[in-house]
This record gives sequence, structure tokens and C-alpha cells, in this order.
Amino acid sequence: SLSNLSHKILPDAFWLEEQMVPKPQADSITMAEDDMTCEKLYGPYPRAIPVPQLDKDGKTPPSEKIDGAKNMFDLKEFPDHRDVGTPDEWIPRDGRLVRLTGRHPFNVEPPISIHNEYKFITPSSLHYVRNHGACPNLKWEDHKISVGGSCVASPYEISMDEIAAMEPRELPVTLVCAGNRRKEQNMIRQTIGFNWGPSGVSTNVWKGVLLRDLLLKAGVSEKNMRGKHVEFIGVEDLPNKVGPGPFKEEPWGKLVKYGTSVPLARAMNPAYDILVAYEANGEVLQPDHGYPVRLIIPGYIGGRMIKWLAQINVIPHETRNHYHYHDNRILPPHITAEESLSGNWWYKPEYIFNELNINSAIAAPDHNETISIASNIGKEYNVSGYAYTGGGRMITRIEVSTDGGVHWELADIDRKEQPTEYGMHWCWIWWNYNLKVADLVGCKELWCRAWDESNNTQSNDPTWNLMGMGNNQVFRVKVHMDKTSSGEHVFRFEHPTQPGQEKGGWMTTQAGKPVSAGFGKLLEIQGEIEAEPVAAPKKIESKKFTLEEVEKHNTEEDVWIIVNDKVYDCTEYLELHPGGIDSIIINAGADATEDFTAIHSAKATKMLERYYIGDLDKASTKKEKEIIEELVDEQGRKLALNPKHKTKLTLQNKVVLSRDSYMLDFALPSPEHVLGLPTGKHMFLSAKINDETVLRRYTPITSNHDIGCVKFVIKAYRPCERFPEGGKMSQYLDTLKIGDELEVRGPVGEFEYLKNGNFTIDGEARFATKFNFVAGGTGITPCMQVVSEILRHTEDSTQVSLIFACRVEGDLLMRSTLEEWAVAFPNKFKVHYILSDAWSKDWKYSTGFVDKKLFEEQFYPAADDCYTLMCGPPIMIQRGCAPNLDALGHKKDRQFSF
Repeated sequence: SLSNLSHKILPDAFWLEEQMVPKPQADSITMAEDDMTCEKLYGPYPRAIPVPQLDKDGKTPPSEKIDGAKNMFDLKEFPDHRDVGTPDEWIPRDGRLVRLTGRHPFNVEPPISIHNEYKFITPSSLHYVRNHGACPNLKWEDHKISVGGSCVASPYEISMDEIAAMEPRELPVTLVCAGNRRKEQNMIRQTIGFNWGPSGVSTNVWKGVLLRDLLLKAGVSEKNMRGKHVEFIGVEDLPNKVGPGPFKEEPWGKLVKYGTSVPLARAMNPAYDILVAYEANGEVLQPDHGYPVRLIIPGYIGGRMIKWLAQINVIPHETRNHYHYHDNRILPPHITAEESLSGNWWYKPEYIFNELNINSAIAAPDHNETISIASNIGKEYNVSGYAYTGGGRMITRIEVSTDGGVHWELADIDRKEQPTEYGMHWCWIWWNYNLKVADLVGCKELWCRAWDESNNTQSNDPTWNLMGMGNNQVFRVKVHMDKTSSGEHVFRFEHPTQPGQEKGGWMTTQAGKPVSAGFGKLLEIQGEIEAEPVAAPKKIESKKFTLEEVEKHNTEEDVWIIVNDKVYDCTEYLELHPGGIDSIIINAGADATEDFTAIHSAKATKMLERYYIGDLDKASTKKEKEIIEELVDEQGRKLALNPKHKTKLTLQNKVVLSRDSYMLDFALPSPEHVLGLPTGKHMFLSAKINDETVLRRYTPITSNHDIGCVKFVIKAYRPCERFPEGGKMSQYLDTLKIGDELEVRGPVGEFEYLKNGNFTIDGEARFATKFNFVAGGTGITPCMQVVSEILRHTEDSTQVSLIFACRVEGDLLMRSTLEEWAVAFPNKFKVHYILSDAWSKDWKYSTGFVDKKLFEEQFYPAADDCYTLMCGPPIMIQRGCAPNLDALGHKKDRQFSF
């Protein structure tokens, strides 16, 4: 594997260049009129040694290790702490890169300050990365590319050594993710993509062979090229997003390759410089950038530049590859996710995003950078940034405005790139503008925009699109005049957003959003604004209640709560509350502001208005420290959980179970404590995350039979296209270290299992002789909690059939325990698995999605004493479970979802 050959990486690269590859001729690389190589023109190249962060506090390997490293794999003993336990742990990575989708997969951009430091050529270890899954671990000596297709006269396979022996082409090319600056779009309206900042762009000097030369070698003709395409396919197996697709002759399976295509006429035109590349900045490619070989299409979006390239096919039509259609499209602003599917918008060719559009951004001043007014008022500040465009066009000018676009001033362009012999420009430019600090007085915003030789420029206002791609309105940095804690007056600069889950940026506030973005006025369309303190309806005369009065209303029959100093009578709301009554009762007679806003949307908070009865008399609030009563169970054991107060627990052990799952073991307040969680109930985990209180329901895998500890199995939900921020709490829990504390509260939940088939739902007594369980992903934990209680007692004859649904086999948490139960209790418990995304050849269980046939085969039939309990994603329960259970005669009141 590549990691096992790490000591050979650079020596191999140098040996290939010195021994196998002919020295490039003057007409074989981009160069000036004299005989200058790329390294002489653009070098020396920046060092490509990553600096991993070994823990969340930013600890790095010893400086002598970093300074002495000859290549990245000299640091393989120092994986970045976020890669530990993932399939990519073998790759040393730079900890300064901003992770946009959590630990895995690896999607990153450098801070814009890094770009401003290096400018034209980016260190390979700090180049942005877009990975859809685990990074393939390929060998140079084993990897081959097949060149074929129905339009190829002489198909062949070619090895890496053979590619490296061909005449090379070497030139600098700027790569740009199609989603660069997407977070600005997500602040307008959520797209289906994650949060790229303005640094999803980088430049390396790429070396390889022209695609044209590989096609000529296969006998491809330059005549009659109309309609023909060159298709590129990588090695990855990735999940199918939408089903079999529209091409009946080439249906998509559960797993699909990442691929794309370009017109044959473009591929055969030497002016377009399409490369099959094996080096970047004078070294072999790094794994995340496609080792050993990738595609480079200058002037195109990065999503078309297939990494880990395996196939090149010349075909009579555009590719039918899944990702060619369900990625990299700029749809009209009124098209939503639902409309995109119902209207087949993904297959309309006019909305494909191939060639880059024009764009620019300000790198200095950086976000939250300050300038002392007193000491700099007579000086100049160097405003700087980048600009790029597509199609080989040249950036002709950069303009800066300090008055909202009323006046524009020209910036200076630092041109590093030499155009190709065909007059093409494939790289970004960096620009500078000397701004008088005195001109910032009264300035509200700094704007920049670029122009290219076709007179394309950037619009003042954004236009939203479903994928958040091609975002290129003028880049605006707000200017604030602040006073520091020491009394110094400064100018503070605020960028529109910060990448990934980093906080900050003027577009993250309601006031920072545009009036419209192509689909109507935002406030009218969205209907919801960020949660604000709930105001009393004008028709109600405000009445004052003391805290002592509110505290009297603390029962299920009489529930008052306080939110933002407003008092609400929620008694009638209990039955309507979608989260069940417990999460309201838990705060009955108390101030629920923190808990309520942590788990409810702005819309839910607004709904409280109808239950408003008055204001809290702030003078009545208690000043003395409240004494918390210690709770005990009927056996006299101390209980850790308290429904009215949070309890702090300390993490005492952490075990990584899979690429994105882990077990957390917390110590209870004392070795004698038990948790105090009834079987079937949940508990709240509470944490301050980026200054926001976040509460989430979790079910432990331990019970009151476990003394002194509580354990959870957690799946970290990373940012993805559907959920760009991922799971706040699950990712926070992933960062906890031994000794860290977490607050808990409970119990909550509508279901409670008692014994011998007796249980309650919302306090109503029920009985079952048989349970069917459907668990999706981490929904297994409440199911296992109930099952373990049944199996623990020999006198309990209740029978259980469990279907456990996951994406891949590695997601089947606690599988060994389930199978031990099935062997130990064959007459009481059986388990069946189903995988939706990928499975091995010898997989003996079901594949696909839960359906009527599966339930018919695995579940106990409908009966008055048979209940089906479900826990998993809403789409599984609503579309997969409920309609099929209904069809099999299972009554609605015999179905329950945790």
C-alpha cells in the first residue's frame, strides 16, 4: 500500500523525473519565451509537509520531526487526532485545514490567511480537498488506466510507469470547488451542500501527459467528433443518492463510481490542456489529491477532475454516470429539493456547471482583524485578495469600493502566471490595494469585484441555487469601529461567513441577509426568523407573577413554565406537544428558557404565544442558592438523574467502535449511585456548544443494574450535503476527553417497560406477549434497553423479533451482543439485519430498505397482544415502516415510535 511504501514516495518521484522521463522540451510545457521550466518560473515550491494536530488543543509533533521530514509519510506515526479511528488514519494531514464535514470524510479548506501567506502556489499539504468517502490506498506499481469505449479503435491498458515515460506536460492550474463560498448561500436559504468558505480554491503546478496523447495512442480520430464524449471513471464505490436513474439501458446500482465526461472536441484540442496528472509541485500526488493519477481540466470546476482515475472511455453520448448528473448543477433559484426530483431538473443539460464563473474574495483584512485608529490614521493598509475566472480567460482588472459601489478604484494585479503558447490563463491572480486608513472613517463595507477579458464581472446581489454552487456576488467585508477593553479605538473587519462550523460573519445574522435572492422576499418566503424573546400579544394586559406563584404549577394537570421572563400555562399544550409531555413536565413550575430554546425551533417558540399569561416579576427571583434534594429509589439507592436539575458526570473511558461510532463511559456522582432511568425512557444530554445550549435525547446501553456508571454508544453525524452542519451534539461528544464533564437530566419519554409484558405509553397501561422492533442506526440503543430487560428475567416470557437496519455492515453497532442474545435465548429473541448501501459477497441477510415482504418474513403477525416499536430516521419510520405495517394489519395503536 501507499502508506507501507512511504519511504519510497519522494525517491521514486525523483527517480522517475531524473531517470525515466525525458527532460521537457520548450514546446512541451508552459513557459516564457526563453527556455524556462515551471520550477524556475514559479518555484521554489512551498514545502508539502503537513503539521498534524494531535489533540483538540492543537498539540503538534515535535518540531525536529516536522523539520526533518523528507515527505509526508515520515510523519505517519502522528495522525491528526480527528483521523484516529477513521479509514483515513494512515494519511498524515495538516491540522490547520478547516474540516467542513467533521472527522470523515475529509473535506477541507485552508484558512484564507494561509492563502494570503503563500498566494500564487499553494503547498500541496494545504490544498483544499473534496472527498466523498474513504481515501483509496493505491499502489503505483499495480495501478493501470484502461483506455477504451465504443468509439475507440485500439483500446489498451497503461501502467503508471508507462504514463510517466510519455512526453510530459507541466503547468500551473488553479482548482476550484464548485461550492466555493457556499456558506453565504446557506445563510440565505439552506442548500443541499455543506459549508464551504472562500478558500475552496488552490493552485499547484501539475505534471502529467495530455489526454489528447492517450487518445491518439488509442487511434481516436479528430474527425466527426460532434456529439462524442470522453468519459472518466474513478476507483471509488460510492452510495447511489436517488435510485436506478433515468437510463433504462444503464441502471444505477446501490453503489456507483464517481465519473464525468467532456466533449471529445475539447479533449482533443491541445489548447485546453486536459492532463492525466501524476505530480503536483514537483512531487508525486498526495493520497487526498488522487495518488497515483488524476484528471486535471483547466478552467473547469474541481468536481469534474476525477481523482484515482481508472477508466477513460470515448463514447457516442454524454456519460450516464450517476454523479455527473446528481452533482455540480446550478438550478434556477425557485427550484427546491422536492421540485428538482419531481421535475427531472437534474437531467436538463442547460443547468450543468462545468466552466468556472468569475469570482474574487478579500483575504486581508481577515475576519475580526483590527487596526488601531490612533496609531494608523495617517498610514495606508494593504487590502489583498484573489480572483479567478474560467475558459482560459485573463483577469483584466480588480476593483475595490468603500462606499457601497458608488465609486470603484482599481487594485494592482500581481501577475505570476505566464500564459500558455495558446494564450490561455488557467490560474488565479492575487491583487493589492493600498487603502488610506483615514478613508475607513464612515466606511461601512469594503467591496471587491473582478473583470475578465470577456467583460464578465460579479453582480452586487446573490442569486440562490439548490446546490449553492457558483456563488460569486461581490465580496463584502464589513467595517466596525470598536472600543477594546483597554479603551483603544479600532477598526474591526467582519467577513460574510466563516467556513464549516466555525462561528462568525455578518451574514449569519438576520440583519445580514439580503432582501431577496431570486425566489422572492426572504422574510415572506421563509416565514421564520431567528428566535427572539417572545413578546406578549398586544391584546393581553401584562400581569406579573412571582417565581413562588409559578412554582406552585408543577404537575401534569397544571403546568406553568417561564421562557425569556414570560410565563406560559402549557397545560393544554401537553397533548399537542410532538416531543411528548415529559420534556415540558420536566420544567414545570420553573424557568425553562435554556432547555426550551435548546430543543425547539423559532417557530415552536413563537407558538408559545397562545399560552402566554403574563410576565415574571424579576424582583421575586430567588437569590439564595437552591438546595437540591437527593433522590433515592425504593431500595434506598441514590439516583443520579433528577428531572428538575442537571447532574454533572465525568467521562472515565472512551472506546472507538468504528469509523464514526464510539462508546462513552461516564462515572456517576459516586460509586454507589445508580442512574435512575426507567426501562424505555431517555435522558437529556446538555452542553454549551459555541455559546449555544444544546440538549439532545439519548438512551444509554446500561441500566439501573449497572452501579456507579452509565455508558452510551454514539454515532457521530458528520456534516453532509443534506445536513451541512451535521449533528451538533454527536460531534461535540466525539471531542470529549477522559476527565471532561457532561451535564445530564431526566428521565423523559412516553414509553416505560415494567415487567412480564406490562408497559405504559403516556402513562396508559398496556400488555404484550410479543414485540416487533425496527431499529435504524443508533436507534438500536432504546430497543436494546427494552430487550435486555426482558431477557434479564427468566420468568418474563415476552418474545422479541428485531430488524436492525443500517447503511453498511460496519454501522451495525453492538452486533456481537445481539447475536449472543439470539444464541442464549432462542425461544425469546431473534435478530435480522438489512443493509441499504453496501455489503460483501457473502452477506447472508437482507439488502435494500425495510418493506412489507421483510416484515412478513421476520415479524410476528398482527394481534392485539403484539406491538411494534420503532426507533430510527423519520423517513424510515414514515415511509418504510408505517405504511407496510398498516398493510399487514398492525393497528395504529399497536405501533409506537421512540
